[in-house]
Amino acid sequence: MYLAEITFKILKDSNQEKQEELIENINASWAGNGQILDDCYHYAKAKKEYKMYQTIPEKDSLTDKYNNKYAKEFIEKLSSVGLAKPEITIIDNEEQEDDLCKCTEKTEFILYTTFETFHSPIRCKKCFKAIPLYKIPKLDNFNDDYYPINSWAKDYKACDSLQINCSVGVRFALKQMGSIDSQLTKVGLELCRDIEKLTGRDTYYYLYKYSAKSKKQELLRKCPKCGGKWLLDKPLHDIFDFECKKCKLLSNIGWDKR
Repeated sequence: MYLAEITFKILKDSNQEKQEELIENINASWAGNGQILDDCYHYAKAKKEYKMYQTIPEKDSLTDKYNNKYAKEFIEKLSSVGLAKPEITIIDNEEQEDDLCKCTEKTEFILYTTFETFHSPIRCKKCFKAIPLYKIPKLDNFNDDYYPINSWAKDYKACDSLQINCSVGVRFALKQMGSIDSQLTKVGLELCRDIEKLTGRDTYYYLYKYSAKSKKQELLRKCPKCGGKWLLDKPLHDIFDFECKKCKLLSNIGWDKR
């Protein structure tokens, strides 16, 4: 990840409300396209410019080649409200792209996120590093963005936050994250199949498991979809103890007994 300083220089006095609305629309388009990793937009206006800071996956994430049609349209409208096109400065000089997949061969994917994850919820199954969303075909051609994936990821993070906080909604959250029949899982599995169709890559879904009666009982667990054996000889990426290649599911031995 990199920290980008984004500057919109003011070319002439104009309606401030319209200027700020256009800046927010550009940010919303970047967020929906996976070009920025936070959909909160904090910016400040100085005498001659607007300035903001955003976390981005790669140094060139905000270049025009990744912009969707909406970002391009909004950027073209900047001059009509007295603003210049955005100037992007990478202010974090430390190389941090090691958290992105660099595999050269065609690998499988995992749909995976947590409450504290900023990166794309699509991971390389081989190296377990993130794949920026704009590196795969759009799942929502009508809106020209990745709304279905982003929506699922927000719902998953909300459930993960509930179970981490251990205050309210814990049972609901754990069922949504761990049950093959939950609405969250059904949406996630459908996304996996859509990603496969668009990319030609097998895409696995992770079923989270927190509590268990015993480790012995956990080791006897079968795939909840096909009933087949799925215990791995050794954990994958120190997280996944189970893998069903037929159903493309992953899971773990209950964390409280692992």
